[in-house]
Amino acid sequence: CFIGIALGKNMATIICMRMVLGLFGCIGTILVGGTFDDMFIPEERSHPMSLWCYIAILGTVSAPIYAGFIDQSIGWRWIEGIQGLSNIPLLIVCVFGLAETRGSVTLQKRAKALRADTGDERWVAKEELESPGIKELLYNSSVKAWIMLISEPVVFFFGLWIAFAWFITFLFLSVIGITFSEKKHWGEGVAGLP
Repeated sequence: CFIGIALGKNMATIICMRMVLGLFGCIGTILVGGTFDDMFIPEERSHPMSLWCYIAILGTVSAPIYAGFIDQSIGWRWIEGIQGLSNIPLLIVCVFGLAETRGSVTLQKRAKALRADTGDERWVAKEELESPGIKELLYNSSVKAWIMLISEPVVFFFGLWIAFAWFITFLFLSVIGITFSEKKHWGEGVAGLP
């Protein structure tokens, strides 16, 4: 998506790519807690979780700094291009270096390997016996979430609060550069420093 934004020829392409980027980018934020729950026991989970939070916030704070200097020197398209190119090694590490952490998938793989090794078809994971269809999976992952958002006041107001908190955070972060560039007449790179 970053490369699509960098190479976009019109505003519609850029907006569509930003939307796709936001939709897929938010998944990582949502899944971190569950992934760490799969990977670490509760006593050891606090350090990786706090490190991830620190890195996420550091990225949010440092992005305007390096993006301002990149834009000032080689143009705004290269902000997206450099981000996209820097994600390629990360993608390779994720695809080839990280193992599946969900227990049900691990058990299914183990049962499949045991069936292949022994020839005994009795080795079956519970999820293989109770496997829901694609329609049920889509319902559970999308429609059910919307129903909970509408029918459960706690979910609705918590979601509203999180949206407001992120709105304020990014509003303040975006105003810093504008304020220092317009009021103090600083260059775009230096204006992102405060």
